[in-house]
Amino acid sequence: MPAVRSLLERRFRTCAAALLLLMGTAQLVAVLGDSQTGDESYHLVNGYAFLKTRALLPISEHPPISQVISALPLLALNLWLPRMPGPNYGEFQRASDFLYQNRYPADTILLLGRLPKILVTLLTGLMVAWWTRRRFGELAALAALTLFCFDPNFLAHGHYATTDVPGALFFVAACLAWSRFLTDGTMRSAAVSGLAVGAAMATKYSAILLFFIFVGLYLIRLWQQMGARRGPVRWSPFHLAKGLTVVVLVMLAVVFAAFGFETGKLMPPESIAVLQAAGFQRVGGDTSFDRAAADLTIPAPSFFRGLTVLTLHNFRGHPSYLLGQRSQTGWWYYFPVVVAVKTPTGTLLLLLLALTAAATVLFRGGPREAFVRLKRLSPHWYILLFPPVLYLAVCMQTRINLGIRHILPIYPLMFMWIAAVLFSRQVVIPAFLRKAAVVCLALVVLESASVFPRHLGFFNLPSGGPRQGWKYLVDSNLDWGQDLKRLKSYLVDRNITNVCLNYFGTALPSYYGIEAKPVPASLDETRSSGCVAVMSITAFYEFQPFDGRYDWMLRTAPTDTVGDSFRVYDLKRIAVR
Repeated sequence: MPAVRSLLERRFRTCAAALLLLMGTAQLVAVLGDSQTGDESYHLVNGYAFLKTRALLPISEHPPISQVISALPLLALNLWLPRMPGPNYGEFQRASDFLYQNRYPADTILLLGRLPKILVTLLTGLMVAWWTRRRFGELAALAALTLFCFDPNFLAHGHYATTDVPGALFFVAACLAWSRFLTDGTMRSAAVSGLAVGAAMATKYSAILLFFIFVGLYLIRLWQQMGARRGPVRWSPFHLAKGLTVVVLVMLAVVFAAFGFETGKLMPPESIAVLQAAGFQRVGGDTSFDRAAADLTIPAPSFFRGLTVLTLHNFRGHPSYLLGQRSQTGWWYYFPVVVAVKTPTGTLLLLLLALTAAATVLFRGGPREAFVRLKRLSPHWYILLFPPVLYLAVCMQTRINLGIRHILPIYPLMFMWIAAVLFSRQVVIPAFLRKAAVVCLALVVLESASVFPRHLGFFNLPSGGPRQGWKYLVDSNLDWGQDLKRLKSYLVDRNITNVCLNYFGTALPSYYGIEAKPVPASLDETRSSGCVAVMSITAFYEFQPFDGRYDWMLRTAPTDTVGDSFRVYDLKRIAVR
């Protein structure tokens, strides 16, 4: 083991580059094999419109930075830009027209829009390796990078033109920047944190949690100072307020720039009309706040409008599915279940090993010694542990339960913490724990490779794998419209031309050469039509009309499955009970 450690440390850059190259290659293969997922066309058209005209939607829960990153390569194509959505022209119709009615094929637009997100994912991995190496050494950095590069969730969502991985990148970057402030206490470090927070807030509104994380971490620093000799920095409520003021001011400047230096009313009539049409009838009333929102000109109004809309959305909830149940307001245990079934088995075992090792080291000598060690811990350890715990705890209270992509920011920090505990020289643990950790790392690699290149539908071994995933979760955890190309290949290989399709997604089946009718409303009608029925799993379990029309499928094993998201029912080949 010492010889292996020495070799890896000497060849750190080569090993890190090889891991990132493997990840990028795997994502590129997946890009070519996946059809459009649910939200990609929406993000692409909005990013492209912002770059070309600085136009923003009247109402959007998605800030522009991630959308702009995806749309940058599209400028070279000089694409046709549909008009802004209106009463008879919805946002997703506009997005579909942009992708499928343009001067270039949709696959070309998707490829160019996805490539920058692969680079963002690799940049996230590079940040994980760089920061971990500086604090905990080369071996820990390589372990953290291995966990990241072979994580199926980052491999999946990291190659789509969506906001989730960029949001994770900037969120983690902000946490790591705040660790510098907690070390040197300078306003320069606070300003750097503000830059990262601004980028995070202009990418995903959930980054608002960073302020609670910053305050919590600072309070830990205050606690560490109590009873200790005064150091070079005097931690105090005034110092915290000063640091946060710098963070907020820099963040607002970044947001103002990211929104194209926009100024306007917080709630102009067109925004109120969109919200009321979406069911938020209490917006646009006659209170003093409503009048101020309609009349007062402010910088970056779309930013504050988006925060408001996301809050209203969370209050109302969103349709979701978990363990065979459906709900509008979600479940407190939704995200713990997501973590349990969507995290690789090896990663879960590594987390258990790291918790065991940390507890063993911490309580060596009894509770009093544990208390002393906690007070003396470097802020870097708290940075890796506190934000993921708080982030997950807050997500457990939300009513928008859509998938693991919403908690991606917890994973890079968790990978770094696991690696620091089990592979750094700073923590002395028994040799057998480190050997067990190496075995678990190998298990992560093997389990991830077993689902290549279809990482979106990954479920770990204890949960039964992708074929059993529908028992736990659907939507973007399993079926996000990514398998239309695979369905086309299946139909061509079997010379099937009479198809009835119930598809969950926003891609056009006709673009991929699939001419299909809707799935009939009963078994008898399906028999009469003579078609092969193809059901998207999300449409089947989360959005079916529940009037009994598909009950016969519940009693019947499908003829085949295509990818991870389609079930095929060929009545000529199966007997229906």
